[in-house]
Amino acid sequence: MNIVKSELYKLAIFKPFYICLSICVALVALFGLSIQGVDVEYAEASAGGIGAVALIEQTLDLPFLPFLFAVFVSLFVCGEFHNGTVKNYVSKGCNRVGIYVSKLAVCGIAVLTMYTAYVALLGIMGTVLLGFDPQGVAAFSNITAMLLGEGLLMFAYTSVFVLVSMGLRGVGASIAVNICIVSFLPIILRASSFILGGDIMLEDYWISTHITALASLTPESGTVPRGILVGLCYVAGGTLVGSVLFKNVDIK
Repeated sequence: MNIVKSELYKLAIFKPFYICLSICVALVALFGLSIQGVDVEYAEASAGGIGAVALIEQTLDLPFLPFLFAVFVSLFVCGEFHNGTVKNYVSKGCNRVGIYVSKLAVCGIAVLTMYTAYVALLGIMGTVLLGFDPQGVAAFSNITAMLLGEGLLMFAYTSVFVLVSMGLRGVGASIAVNICIVSFLPIILRASSFILGGDIMLEDYWISTHITALASLTPESGTVPRGILVGLCYVAGGTLVGSVLFKNVDIK
């Protein structure tokens, strides 16, 4: 628990966190300016007549949030190795699994804070400009499932980013690998599926596939439970693998 408190304090004074949070705000402002720059009727039509809800739906499956989170996690985690914080934890006899889980928990808090801020501000901005749900076609249960499911999958991404960052321990290498995971891994998995003959669609087991599937106000049957299951598997699997690897790594 003391490690978590220490990590939370470091997060509170970590400037890149506020920069990333500001980028989330800037993205919302950019969407707002884009809407104001076109005819209101056209904007409503392009949003499917659903106002703020549609804006959230149509932007959640875009990769800019995972990119941002990949950079943040790499900076936050790897910086701890460069300034000797992790070495100090280990030298004081702190449990390595506890250190790893604490890092993951605080990174998750930061990522979900940025995600929540983005969704909340986008919802407020969209409501002011277009209305929240002018046609009344968005069911509350579907909105809730979409937002909570996407939040879980963002945390699943965080689990992967922390695993990579704790393993590589270098800021540049971690940022590069984590960004490649977001941008290129889905393509590699899709290509591998074609090579295997299409009987096994490997991309169906990757996080981004379910982020896209859950970014819908009318999800297909089984989409939500599958997305939740995939998210939980990556969180649990990433934590387990990362903890085991970190227990056996040499901290210099």
